[in-house]
Amino acid sequence: MDKGKIKYIVARVLPNWISDIIRNILKYKRKRKANSIESKLEDIRNILIFNNPIDQIPRSSGKLRLLQDGNTVLLDLFKKKCQEHGLRYWLDFGTLLGAVRHKDFVPWDDDLDVSMMKEDYDKLAELLPVLFPQSEGFWWCKHAFIQLGVQGTPLNLDITSYYSHCKSYSSESRQVTLEALQKVKKEVVYTGGYMSCSAAELGEKIKQTVLGGNAPLPESQSPMLFLSPVPAFTKQMVVPYDMIFPLKTAEFGNYTFSVPNQTRRFLQLFYGDYMSYPPKVGFWHKSVEEMVKKVPFEDAVNQFIDRYGRL
Repeated sequence: MDKGKIKYIVARVLPNWISDIIRNILKYKRKRKANSIESKLEDIRNILIFNNPIDQIPRSSGKLRLLQDGNTVLLDLFKKKCQEHGLRYWLDFGTLLGAVRHKDFVPWDDDLDVSMMKEDYDKLAELLPVLFPQSEGFWWCKHAFIQLGVQGTPLNLDITSYYSHCKSYSSESRQVTLEALQKVKKEVVYTGGYMSCSAAELGEKIKQTVLGGNAPLPESQSPMLFLSPVPAFTKQMVVPYDMIFPLKTAEFGNYTFSVPNQTRRFLQLFYGDYMSYPPKVGFWHKSVEEMVKKVPFEDAVNQFIDRYGRL
């Protein structure tokens, strides 16, 4: 083959051949993506977004709805116990989102979230054996946060604590507090719901690292509030006092519960555009999903509802 022909092949034929190969590969990938499960799920999500506002979609059904009904009864029982002992609580995170957006559970949610100020949280921790006796079928554990449930069922209420700061809220003090909370998190190993230190040791770390050894501001001076750092690695909640207090109430199913004072501002801070569909719709906890699929818990939940509920 003469040199002129080789140059022609290198200069003209080879680039076109490579371009054809690249074009075919990209075409194959686009076709494969168009037929993928992810693509079809995205199409379904887009149909929902444009045709069914998220606050108007139907509630769940079947086992998941039974689980949600049982959890609502558990939450109402928790509310009554708090009221009897003067303990303040409020709906938080996904449960608060459900109350504001759906006036009920987020249709695919599977547990409950409430929060308390640290003083009320500590009192609750002491009263758990009295308020929710294990002899009556309740279970609870105290680790990075309190979990409360009913034996033999996937019913579950997560209870987290907020601390009062020794500073008032500002953008500067919020940033300093977030940085201090990051330091605390680096000192505490948190895995499987358990901490590498006791609650008392965590409290001391918070006092020294976040509060600088100072006592928190009294509520009359509207202290800055922040969520206990360990159960909240992804929840950077540092908020002004008036975002949560005074508490107000909101509907949730056939009940009313305490919620933060500025609920929409609170949700905007945590979720951003909380009125849009999330990237993933489905069970949030794999352990609950497995239990719903495999464990016959219906009788136990129905008995609990019959005993404590008014649904």
